[in-house]
Amino acid sequence: MRSITIIALFLVSLSLVKAQCDCPPLAARPVVNIPAGGTGTTTWTCDNTYVLEGYVFVQAGQALTIDAGTVIKGAAGSGVDAAALIVVRNGQIYAEGNAECPIIMTYEADPLDGSVSYDTRGQWGGLIILGNATTNFGGLAQVEGVPSDNDQASYGGDDDADNSGILRYLSVRHGGAELGAANEINGITFAGVGSGTTVEYVEVASNLDDGIEFFGGAVSVKNAVVAFCGDDSFDWDQGYHGADNEHWLAIQDQPGVIGDRGGELDGDDSDDGNVSADEMPLSTPTVVGWTIVGLGGGQGLLFRNGSGGHISNAVIANVAEGIEIEDKETPMDAFDHWVSGDLTLSNIVILGDEAIDYDGSEVEDGDAQLDAYAADNGVVVNNDLAIDYTFGFDASGGTAMDTLNLECGVGSGHTWALGWTLCDAVNLFGGQGTVNHVERMTANTVTLWPNPANGVDLQLAGMPNEARLEVRDTKGALVWGGHAGAAGAIIPVRGWTPGVYLLTWRAEGTEGRRRFIVQ
Repeated sequence: MRSITIIALFLVSLSLVKAQCDCPPLAARPVVNIPAGGTGTTTWTCDNTYVLEGYVFVQAGQALTIDAGTVIKGAAGSGVDAAALIVVRNGQIYAEGNAECPIIMTYEADPLDGSVSYDTRGQWGGLIILGNATTNFGGLAQVEGVPSDNDQASYGGDDDADNSGILRYLSVRHGGAELGAANEINGITFAGVGSGTTVEYVEVASNLDDGIEFFGGAVSVKNAVVAFCGDDSFDWDQGYHGADNEHWLAIQDQPGVIGDRGGELDGDDSDDGNVSADEMPLSTPTVVGWTIVGLGGGQGLLFRNGSGGHISNAVIANVAEGIEIEDKETPMDAFDHWVSGDLTLSNIVILGDEAIDYDGSEVEDGDAQLDAYAADNGVVVNNDLAIDYTFGFDASGGTAMDTLNLECGVGSGHTWALGWTLCDAVNLFGGQGTVNHVERMTANTVTLWPNPANGVDLQLAGMPNEARLEVRDTKGALVWGGHAGAAGAIIPVRGWTPGVYLLTWRAEGTEGRRRFIVQ
């Protein structure tokens, strides 16, 4: 009776997922090539796979709608031949996925079957959104990542409430193609984007340059993951002032020791004299709930070039220095904004060596001032915080064998990133995800008990009959293999070496993974 009940529950759960994500298998979707140029006002659906063949623009007066579950791929190329999706000023994008059926942007050769290494970068361009909101550039600016002779890449204006559309449950992967030496495209670029734009539940994974960068503007981003990028995870400058950001998660490429900072935070990064005379608006965004997993030995957040900002409820782990505040620019640098109250920090835990560092020579007791401020505002070093901030991958780079646990009551946590991100798909959060989120079998239907197993075999239920099962150890070696029957399966773990193991199941073109422990 129990097995019948479990199977019935599984079928009900699977039918609900299908109803929420009614998309054909990837192999059954015809490829629609999108040539360089304008999209027109149109809708892209999950019945097709779309391949961008160059710079594709949602032009002024046009609206691009992207349905849940749709896959967009960028063709290979660099320089002027790079593929990118660019929403120009007065154009709009409506990309609304959901947790069961996210929208994925990746490169053309990605089979979305878990075979691509987590650190594959620079395979296509990225997503660029241009708006009419204010910047401190002093006029219209040309966005980085697009050749300077392109007349559809300007941003900025005087409308902070400008609306460029909606991004929701969107995963942007393996981008950052090079235009030239040290000139790559960010994963997602927001340039002069206004607060009327909705951005919730977005991921940038394995971009060659920065993950998410803001050039001025007032857009706010909620529930954003940036992982494994080659430069900074988050970057703001030119007077960015989004007031309602929350739940940002930055995960640097710890195994490869690649990347710069969790946040490189500028008021202005231009050296060409085009900044407005009063440098307004200031870079003073608010971020509530920020977790940074560092490389070890580096910085978490760097405030410089006149940046302010208001950061609260954060965790900065595996760094030597949590926060650095510069005092090198005249007339106003980040330290001056801290003095004036335009830079505030509170309730921040650092797992590292130093909480806040003063970098400058204009104030003799700058370090002492910041140390006193940190003590008064809960900016503390606490290397005993219950958080697992180290991770590692198997030899193929496709599966995290040493996983993260960021739920520690401070910062962003990670539970909101389960079920729709590449990070979850590669097991980074402990095996709750599936590899192919386009045609996914929800991991919640699978029952595995007892976990941890201590002297008894492991029981498995909740997956299709004849699902292929494999168990590997933390070195990726195959330990056991078998198939699920109508009533599930028994994994004979009695007598196994104590430790962490990874179960993988495959059925009907779908793959899932779950971690378990033998004691």
